[in-house]
Amino acid sequence: MKIMAAIPPKEYLIKIDEFLAHWALVNAALGATPLILQGGYAIATLLADRTALAAQMAAVEAANNNLQGASADRDNKTTTIRERMRQFNSSVRGFLPGSQYVAMLPNIPNISSAPGLYTRALDEVAHCWNRINTDVPPPAGFTPPLLLVAGYTRANFVTDQTAMNAAFTAYANAVPNAAAARDLRDQLFKPIYNRLVQYRPAVKGKFPKGSSLIASLPTLSPAPGSTPDAVSIAGVWNSTLKKAVITNGVSTAPNLKDYQLRGCLGGTKYDTNTEIVIATNKPDVLTFETDEGLLIAGAVLWAKVYVRTETGNEKGSAAVKITRA
Repeated sequence: MKIMAAIPPKEYLIKIDEFLAHWALVNAALGATPLILQGGYAIATLLADRTALAAQMAAVEAANNNLQGASADRDNKTTTIRERMRQFNSSVRGFLPGSQYVAMLPNIPNISSAPGLYTRALDEVAHCWNRINTDVPPPAGFTPPLLLVAGYTRANFVTDQTAMNAAFTAYANAVPNAAAARDLRDQLFKPIYNRLVQYRPAVKGKFPKGSSLIASLPTLSPAPGSTPDAVSIAGVWNSTLKKAVITNGVSTAPNLKDYQLRGCLGGTKYDTNTEIVIATNKPDVLTFETDEGLLIAGAVLWAKVYVRTETGNEKGSAAVKITRA
């Protein structure tokens, strides 16, 4: 669940720190009567809430790392076992042409196919291979067992099949775990945000008009009209560099700070809940190069470039999909 759209999750702690620093100045100015909000909520309470939120944000990072690791492991194992399936199908067609086993060969699922398609295809390979090795009498002119490249056996395949299924399960578990961690993070920030909202008028009520402490109050949303325009981007897989190359247009924002490349690994669309920061460029650099999430053939990266300004505002581009060849 996404909350407080004016403050993205990556800015939660930064924003709280701005208020903590300002609150300390306010308390110093008030002396013996420090600012305390409704219900006895003091600066120490905000600090304690920040500590709890920081711990949950660390849990989110751990869950996201587990998800990325599970995704990479699944993709690596998928690439490996698809090659063994290709070798198996070719071996049966080459060494057992015209046999019943040719008709039993499964289609090899695409790299991004659902786990169920892989499970069925792997089972079909294991079953067909077992028949080839154990049928009596064996096919004419063939001496079992059937071996693939480097003496790879059916037993080796079954071991890889088990590992492949475990990788699918690990990924399936990592997805909701990461989502639950993000949801708890946002739920922890919501009451903190409400306290930050209360803090601003409370300070205005403690000091006279024109006070520097009123003028320096931290903000909770961008100033009207200050959000920059998005830039256009293009992304391709460069086989020579073995990296994705993402190029963005020039921002006309007068207070441009930098361009930031963010991405989502795999999936069918860009999801801001799971986006990660990949790289940041200075305003005069318009090209990013990265292999983040693109370590194997068929891997997918969804990418956006954000325009960020000195006032803390930002705007993301449309997403582009990059697939490693």
